[in-house]
Amino acid sequence: MKTSFFYLHRKSKNINVNKPPLVLLLHGFGSNEEDLFTFSQFINTDATVISLRAPIQLFTNSYAWYNIYYSGSVKNYDLNAAKDIRDKIINELDFFIDKFNCDSKRVTIIGFSQGAILGHSITQHSNGKIKNLVALSGYVDKDLISFKNNNASIYISHGVNDDVIPYKESCETNKLLDENNIKFHFESFEQGHGVNNENLKSFLKWLDGKY
Repeated sequence: MKTSFFYLHRKSKNINVNKPPLVLLLHGFGSNEEDLFTFSQFINTDATVISLRAPIQLFTNSYAWYNIYYSGSVKNYDLNAAKDIRDKIINELDFFIDKFNCDSKRVTIIGFSQGAILGHSITQHSNGKIKNLVALSGYVDKDLISFKNNNASIYISHGVNDDVIPYKESCETNKLLDENNIKFHFESFEQGHGVNNENLKSFLKWLDGKY
């Protein structure tokens, strides 16, 4: 089995862990695999961390999981490509689990922005493969999801001053999850489209003991 993704990785640092948990990092639109990989220094050393690079190159060191288009102020995107990349990530999870000898029942996704949108969809469509989801500054796209997994632990955060993906998108996501009986933990922060130190400490604390 091979993977089609370029990725960075940090193996579990605990030699006594037979099957380490896997943490998969999904960056945002226009970023790259190095962005969220900075989190790896703070993530539990028992875990193996994989940071994927999205396949569509926009500019130098700038990548996207699927294209976004604007017509004036109207935003659209390639829905078929979004579904395809979601399914590709799900299908290639086993490569990383096997290659790094990880525990298939302890997979966590940390996604930012477009990566968080994908993370929600992957979690619901992966037949229970995802144990935990940390969705940072994203939202649930109703066209990209059908609710199938009520057992994953989900952390959602958003900056109240976000001018890229407005805070109200998270409020709509929370309502939608409630309507579909999906449990989640939500935090808001005085920040824009990013992850400040308070946000970082918050989701790391939430993840502690859940890997």
